[in-house]
Amino acid sequence: MKKFLALIILLLINNPDYSFAGTSSLHDLWKYFKDGKMVRFKSYNSGPFPNEFMSLKDGSYKNSPVNVDALIAYPKKGEGPFPIVVFNHSSGGARLFSNEWFKFNRQQARMLLKKGIAVMFVDNFNGRSVISAGADQAQVSTYSFYIDAFMTLEYLSKNPKINIKKVGITGWSRGGMNSLAIAEKRIRDTLISKDLYYAASIPRSVECRQSGFFRNPQPIKETKIWMVNGKDDDASHAHICEEYGEKMKANGADIKVTTKAGWGHGFEANYEPEYEKHLEAWHECPDYYTEDDGMANKDAKIDASCITYGYSVGGNKGRAFSRPFKKFFIENLL
Repeated sequence: MKKFLALIILLLINNPDYSFAGTSSLHDLWKYFKDGKMVRFKSYNSGPFPNEFMSLKDGSYKNSPVNVDALIAYPKKGEGPFPIVVFNHSSGGARLFSNEWFKFNRQQARMLLKKGIAVMFVDNFNGRSVISAGADQAQVSTYSFYIDAFMTLEYLSKNPKINIKKVGITGWSRGGMNSLAIAEKRIRDTLISKDLYYAASIPRSVECRQSGFFRNPQPIKETKIWMVNGKDDDASHAHICEEYGEKMKANGADIKVTTKAGWGHGFEANYEPEYEKHLEAWHECPDYYTEDDGMANKDAKIDASCITYGYSVGGNKGRAFSRPFKKFFIENLL
């Protein structure tokens, strides 16, 4: 009997739809979405910095599979298929989804559910044995996050309760980088079907200079993007994102970039900005872009010689941002 039970447990753990997936911080979020379901799907780690995209191009990323946990909740009314918004976390990890000082994402999700839009919270860290990467970003590569975003989309494409043509995504900081990277054809085309795409995206507090984005973007034109950054952001410089947004637009992206005066990094957090001296910053490091051949720029470098520490997080702007946030997704997904 013990051997039989052990076999059952082993099968459950290796089942990507196992409903009690791992030790993810998303379990703490469950109390806000009592009808939600924990799910698990397969993703991968990219190769190491700086030539992360090359591991996608040559297929070697498949040698490093991981399981990604997520919490998905559906509207109470209707049978679907539903539109859905995917929430990605920052370097602080999925624990911030249930943190008392970061209410914005879960509050917006509950309101979207009432409007008939399903929601999904993704934990990019648990399957990689990471809780937070704020003080050591090298724990999880940026392209591993990008892979997760497209594996999320592929997973949803197999769910009959989801309208795969009406999938939105959002996140701030690392989650914001994810929410912009999903608009790049060359990343999508190496990972999943060219028929799949995110319909709408709100990247927030995005780092546009050190994210490995393609220097010469090839946007997925079906994705409508509203990128929102703070002018006072001392972690991610908004003017770089303004320039990158213009480059994306010139190459065919459906994108609008908004820079809000007086707003900083993580502006939706429900507290005033606070300086966090332990958080890793890369402002002194050279640019990090992916060139057309898939290689990083030759001078790309992120190491102890250029890493600094400390920037501000917070802003208490969630209430001001709430209405336009919901409006964007309602207009583009319903």
